Amino acid sequence: MKNLLDPNNDYLKTEENVKKYLQRLSDAQVKSYYDMIEFTTFPVLLAQEYSKRFKKTKK
Repeated sequence: MKNLLDPNNDYLKTEENVKKYLQRLSDAQVKSYYDMIEFTTFPVLLAQEYSKRFKKTKK
């Protein structure tokens, strides 16, 4: 997790790194983290990644 933080504490750079990290996770890992979302450091980004992967399509 330390690798995700930008040395200059630039939040936008950190957000980009977290998004890339979440995209590299397997579906099982995303589901596992989502089940414990209240303990994550970036819950909004995790929720966005989860909904992008697992949203139900309406017909």
